[in-house]
Amino acid sequence: MKRLKNVIAAAGVLTLFAQPATADALKNSLSGMLHQKDEIPSMVNLNTLGMSAAQPAVPKSRSSKAVVAIVDGHKVRKKEVDSYLKQRTKGKVSDFDLLPKEQQMALLKEIYIPKILAKVAKKELTQEEREGVLSSAWMQKAAKEVTISDEEIVSAYERIKARAQAQSALAQVPPLEKIKRRIQMQLVEQKIIANLMRGVEVRVEPESQNISGYVGMLPISVEEANHALEKMTQGKMMWNTLPPTEKKRLLEMLAPNKLIALSAENDLSQEEKDTVYSNFWMQKQIEQTDVSDKEIKRRYAKIKKRSKKKVPSLEELTPTLKMQIAQEKVVESLIKKAHIKLK
Repeated sequence: MKRLKNVIAAAGVLTLFAQPATADALKNSLSGMLHQKDEIPSMVNLNTLGMSAAQPAVPKSRSSKAVVAIVDGHKVRKKEVDSYLKQRTKGKVSDFDLLPKEQQMALLKEIYIPKILAKVAKKELTQEEREGVLSSAWMQKAAKEVTISDEEIVSAYERIKARAQAQSALAQVPPLEKIKRRIQMQLVEQKIIANLMRGVEVRVEPESQNISGYVGMLPISVEEANHALEKMTQGKMMWNTLPPTEKKRLLEMLAPNKLIALSAENDLSQEEKDTVYSNFWMQKQIEQTDVSDKEIKRRYAKIKKRSKKKVPSLEELTPTLKMQIAQEKVVESLIKKAHIKLK
């Protein structure tokens, strides 16, 4: 069982800070894209919309309860879009019916594409992916409340050096400044986990065929335990073949992730969860979307033509342009599938 001990010791807690899951990133990105002039229909400048009687053919305003559109099968009431429009224009315009059809459609896209995106993301992401990104988002949020002093970082660095030199007199440890940020993140993670684990009992359940044990009151299934062992030992070890001491060690390793997942589920708002799912799903779609060199060159030429300042070289901008174009393609595909119909 020495091999399993080494594997468990090396595995530690999942690297929960690795996944970018900023709650506002997707909203800001989509909002910006819906204002661009190239690929996606833009929102006309709502702030300059006149309200005087001189306007030609001003349409009649409907009641707040009127259905003004159908979006992905959902009836959109005028009250809902009027409220968003008022906020969007800082009170300058508050009646959806007074907008031209082009602006009405653009406004509906701005409101509902993020919601449709969240719906698609929740449907297509696996349970493991959903739990993983939520845990990552919760850890990033919790990390903002943790303070690590320079003394703690130096002390941790000295322990790292001592362990390395104990294993080999020739061991080389990078200078503190090169790994300071990594050490700080590890200390933050340790503090969060220590707080979660305080007073929590981890115990093996020997009498059950389905439950491997409990973290406090939270059950860990045999399936979950075997899934972890599959990853750590490439399928060479299974739960029912482990001795009791190693079973306890495995559950102790899984315990923090179980508690983090529970905290994420309870503490994050539904809006935060939807944004996290959407961000992760969008990242996956962008990676799978093809963007040709021709498309990149065409976008670069447009930027150069419009810009009054010096533009970086095509080589420098290619990664950014590729990601931008891919993201636009994904959003455009969502718009086509959304079935937005004005009433």
